[in-house]
Amino acid sequence: MSTTRRIGTVILDVVLAALFGAAGFEEVHTSAIGLLPAAAGPTVAVVAGIALLARRFRPLPVLGVALLGQLLVGAFAPMLLAIYTVARHYGNRRPTWLAALASVIVAVVPWGAGSWWELFVHRGVIVTVGLALPLLLGLWTNQRAETLAALRERAEQAERERDLRAAAAVEAERLRIAGELHDIVAHRISQITVLAGALEVSADGKPAEIAGTIRATGSRALTEMRELLGVLRARDGGEAAPLRPVPDLGAIAELVAEAVAAGQQVDLSLPPDLPRVPGPVGRAAHRLVREALTNAAKHAAGAEVRVALTVADDRLDVDVRNGPGERTALAAQGSGFGLLGMRERVELAGGTVHSGPLAGGYRVHATFPLTADE
Repeated sequence: MSTTRRIGTVILDVVLAALFGAAGFEEVHTSAIGLLPAAAGPTVAVVAGIALLARRFRPLPVLGVALLGQLLVGAFAPMLLAIYTVARHYGNRRPTWLAALASVIVAVVPWGAGSWWELFVHRGVIVTVGLALPLLLGLWTNQRAETLAALRERAEQAERERDLRAAAAVEAERLRIAGELHDIVAHRISQITVLAGALEVSADGKPAEIAGTIRATGSRALTEMRELLGVLRARDGGEAAPLRPVPDLGAIAELVAEAVAAGQQVDLSLPPDLPRVPGPVGRAAHRLVREALTNAAKHAAGAEVRVALTVADDRLDVDVRNGPGERTALAAQGSGFGLLGMRERVELAGGTVHSGPLAGGYRVHATFPLTADE
């Protein structure tokens, strides 16, 4: 609570205590009710009014003082503010209704009056209605405060959930970008590494040709990096860079041709007619082959690689295997994104993937269900 609001609350409490205390003080001068002599009336009324200052912190004890004021000298007004405060504090709960019952009994019975029955009949309805009004107002105020608190909590919870969803989306996007960067950079640099190794041992007049291939591969890597950065700039409000078509099954042949041009020995086997597959399946298959070729270049340089796509029993099998070869310097610098990202992409496309050593080499095999695009 702010300082200004706290000061305002204190001022309000003082004003209300003074008003209801003054009303009680006036009542005792004409009231015929009370167990104490009339001379004690002003003092008891003042005490009941002062007690109202603590009503927010001790609502039930303050009500007890107000009930004593009514019982002893007939000071009814402090009870009204006290019963409102109890209802406002406890709401629709047992303390409120027990306090209300005690207040009705104390207020209706004409304690110490001579004409007891006559006063009881005349006061019963009026006093009960008089107590009911602040009681109901206190209950309504409590219910309203609880409703506002629940709405505020719900809004805060929704805001927290929104922040969590935003954080999860950001994290997912970071992982996606990391995977894309890994696919682009690792694949192209692996090709450059293979070509550089060939350049070191070349003695048959091919250095210029190999150097040209290295330059072309590096240029493609830079182009693909610019395209990805263009997408990121577009999401920040910038102008998007032109993108090449999304990779699919048809681009696997081009991918293998690039690997062969980079110096890898790759044998590609495709079905006569490539099946029509959903976009996620085509992208996952393409990236699986690219990752497998990258790993073969890094971990088994010079090894023969076999890439085979087969269609059988309403499924597409993608199999990439390589024989034994030489580990390159890049093999010890793996980021771990490759196989993990490949597995995630295959599973998101509805497929399954298995990978592991095979006869001195390595094999990656994925199976996708064949479902036509809607």
